[in-house]
Amino acid sequence: MGASLSRLRLLFKSLRAITAAYQELSRRIKQSPGIPASGPTTPYWTMPASQLARHGSDANLPAYADVLIIGSGITGTAFARTLLSLTSKDADVVNSPQVVMLEARDACSGATARNGGHITPPLYHDYRALKEAHGAERAKEIIRFRLAHLAELLQVSREENIDDSSQCRTVETFDMFFDAAMFEVAVRNLAIYLDEMPEQRKLWRVVSADECIKDLQFSPTVVGAIATTAGAIHPYRFVTGILTRLLARHPKNFHLFTHTPCLSISSPPSSKASEPFYTVFTKNGVIRTRHIVHATNAWASHLLSPMRGKIVPVRGHMSAQRPGMGLGRVNAPLENTSFKSASDSVLTLTDNAGTSASNSWLGTRSFIMHSNGKYDYLTQQPTGSACSSSFYPPPDAEFMFGGGAAHGEIADEAFMHEIGVADDRDCDLDTGAYLGGALSMYFSGWGAEGRDSKCTPSLADGKIDSGRMKKLWSGILGISADGRPWVGRLPAKMTGRPVPKPKASSPDTSQLAAPGEWISAGYSGEGMVHAFLSGKALAHMVLGNTADKLLPELLLVTEARWKKANLEDLIRNL
Repeated sequence: MGASLSRLRLLFKSLRAITAAYQELSRRIKQSPGIPASGPTTPYWTMPASQLARHGSDANLPAYADVLIIGSGITGTAFARTLLSLTSKDADVVNSPQVVMLEARDACSGATARNGGHITPPLYHDYRALKEAHGAERAKEIIRFRLAHLAELLQVSREENIDDSSQCRTVETFDMFFDAAMFEVAVRNLAIYLDEMPEQRKLWRVVSADECIKDLQFSPTVVGAIATTAGAIHPYRFVTGILTRLLARHPKNFHLFTHTPCLSISSPPSSKASEPFYTVFTKNGVIRTRHIVHATNAWASHLLSPMRGKIVPVRGHMSAQRPGMGLGRVNAPLENTSFKSASDSVLTLTDNAGTSASNSWLGTRSFIMHSNGKYDYLTQQPTGSACSSSFYPPPDAEFMFGGGAAHGEIADEAFMHEIGVADDRDCDLDTGAYLGGALSMYFSGWGAEGRDSKCTPSLADGKIDSGRMKKLWSGILGISADGRPWVGRLPAKMTGRPVPKPKASSPDTSQLAAPGEWISAGYSGEGMVHAFLSGKALAHMVLGNTADKLLPELLLVTEARWKKANLEDLIRNL
């Protein structure tokens, strides 16, 4: 009897703890993320910082803009580039819309500059669930949308002449599995995916455990892998490179103001038409505008309180590490040393000296490691044999390794404490320790520590950590409650503000749609395969181009979707 009572007490104690944890989680999810914190951790991507980093931080805001973009990451940049290219064939065109971009911190200082540089869309992983929830055709729309990003980013890098600095390239990617049951499920899901998307069949292969150990240099604990074509990129230099060129091409109608956080937005009452603009209040002044584009991802609900609980911040971690001297050199080539990418280009695996794939894979592969239902992710920068004559130093084949947030039941509980966190000023000690040691367990050929090139210049903040770990940082993801990005015009119910109604006598830019607030956010950790084309599609919408087919219908903002998305969906989609 006494033992039964003790077990009952323990049960009630556990239930109280679970209830308290759920209530605390619910509180964090429903609170405002605020504005991005000053003094965040420094991502290795931003070392050295772009010359654009503090652009416009001391300049005066204009009194008016036709379009105000909040956020200077990949979404806002894609939007600005598209809108300006469609409306400003000549920088001196009088009727070109005035476009202003505001950033709370340095240019491109949010999630774009803090992610892993993967252009690796979840495909067969999600297809079955998407099909069951939305039907085969809509599932295929989302898959093709994700796949289109690699070709888009490669093309934009070429058009902007930033191929070298952005490092945008095609790689071979591997889903690595360390649990036999998970691997079997993945192989079955891949078969379903390829049966229904046969045009993809030639781009995929299942890799045996023996090949993973021999040619990929993984530890004997691996049970198999699935390989295909994907991409990698230096996201910070990609975005800042484009912004630099936009400012040069459109000096009269595109303006960037960094260190100018938006504090609040107001609009006239719906019954009053004397003020046909939104009024945006910033730390550096006030600006009026007809269109507001929310490109702030995890911070979107700071200015859109009805979106709290719909897009939720979650803190993640990334690292830059010196590669092991034993990695990247193998005796036997892979079965396929070249294959077509989604952009129809051919990838040949070579090192910086031009040797074949038989003795080098540095910078040509990316990995996602699946274990206990969670995953870590790894890309590698290319190798550089000499100092670059450009502003940026050459890469040193650094491993860009992220994840570590959830491994096992105890870690799952710890991960819950990262949900609703929008502060990237520090890192979790346990997660940092995990990232610092995991690669030596994944790879059997880890070997002695690699060293930087002797010619690598000192970097902006004056400190690169000694030892294997060069840099550790945190970043804030925007998790969507229903697992899908939110793209499109925001109804008044989702902004909490009436939409201004311009008078016929008020200044007008006829190229634009009716005034409103717009959003592209909530990428749930997959921004590199959602954000650019979402921002591009949003620019077409602001131009009133309803015929544009860039965007899958499931990603569009609707009131019905907003009402349906809830906390339970969020937890299920993490």
